[in-house]
Amino acid sequence: MLKFNPTCPVHFYAKQSTYVPGEGQTTTWADLGVLYCEWRGAYGDRVTAAQALGVNDSATVRTFYHPTIYAALRGVQVAAIKNNDSTGFKNGSPDKSNPNVYELWGGVDNVAEENQYMEFQARRYQGK
Repeated sequence: MLKFNPTCPVHFYAKQSTYVPGEGQTTTWADLGVLYCEWRGAYGDRVTAAQALGVNDSATVRTFYHPTIYAALRGVQVAAIKNNDSTGFKNGSPDKSNPNVYELWGGVDNVAEENQYMEFQARRYQGK
């Protein structure tokens, strides 16, 4: 059993792009909901390794398995708003200047494939 302390509310949003004939490509961010997570900032060797890859702020996030959020993390860009910060979105998009806005960095792990917990690395959102 994975032991962790889920004290940080994280709001997840998935990027969705659709083509509308006659109008072109539109991008929206779908609200996936809030999960309480354990948020652990990077330190030591992890910071050095991340900085070598151009990542200045990263964290390890552990939370309960949620099939919709897990699928989104595996398939599309997902914004994770730490502390459920209501100012994390501006004009319908993640605010890259907000220090509580993160995105997936690497993959997501369904811990031991038991559909109980998931873990992933997050980095500060850089916008796209």
